[in-house]
Amino acid sequence: MQPPQTYTIRVSARARHVRLCLSLRDGLVVVVPRGFDQHLLPGLLEQKRRWLERAWTRLQAGHGQRAPATPAQLPVMLNLQAAGEEWTVEYHATNSPRVTVRESAAHGLRLAGHTSDRHACIAALRCWLNRKAHQHLEPLLAQLAREGGFRYNRVFIKAQRTRWGSCSTRGNISLSLKLLFLPPELVRYVLWHELCHTVEKNHGRRFWALLQHHDPECQFRRKQMRTAGRMVPVWLDERKRSRARR
Repeated sequence: MQPPQTYTIRVSARARHVRLCLSLRDGLVVVVPRGFDQHLLPGLLEQKRRWLERAWTRLQAGHGQRAPATPAQLPVMLNLQAAGEEWTVEYHATNSPRVTVRESAAHGLRLAGHTSDRHACIAALRCWLNRKAHQHLEPLLAQLAREGGFRYNRVFIKAQRTRWGSCSTRGNISLSLKLLFLPPELVRYVLWHELCHTVEKNHGRRFWALLQHHDPECQFRRKQMRTAGRMVPVWLDERKRSRARR
């Protein structure tokens, strides 16, 4: 069955990128950042047509079987550009005090349990993203290290708020799970950056020369990284901000 041919546009001052929200009750709602050129939407929706068709089919198939409401402002879709994957997210309220995440066929996530607890849902999604980051980023880092002749000690995946990555003096590399939301070329830039720090500990001339050798577009990528945070969902940092206000 075809998804809705019309859609509602919602302008959000907090939105950093275009977000598609699909539900049986509201149809297709397109959330756009303030100042976004809405003439670009038809082309964007055409690119997402297959995902919309699959998501609408799943919604129709599950009609009458799942809990109706999605917790306010929580995602119904995750666009993991680094892995080239898009995941739909559904919320099923049960009597369980916990929130669990299960993967279904065709890149679907099912959150079940106390889904009215917004922070519990975010924590569950963050744990799932951490596993995905280990699955995708660790093998890529190892591959680049082999290609460049680098050695590192251990890899840690964290939900760092301000850093995309870091390298300790012991050669331990920490990567942010938020890298999953960035395009592959920016992810590779960050990984090359941290691998070069296993040799050059500061940002001196030798460091940039080494990075330029392995990533000739590094200066351009460096500029792109200044606005890369706009691709990361705002809700991913919500727990940290809530604690900071106490």
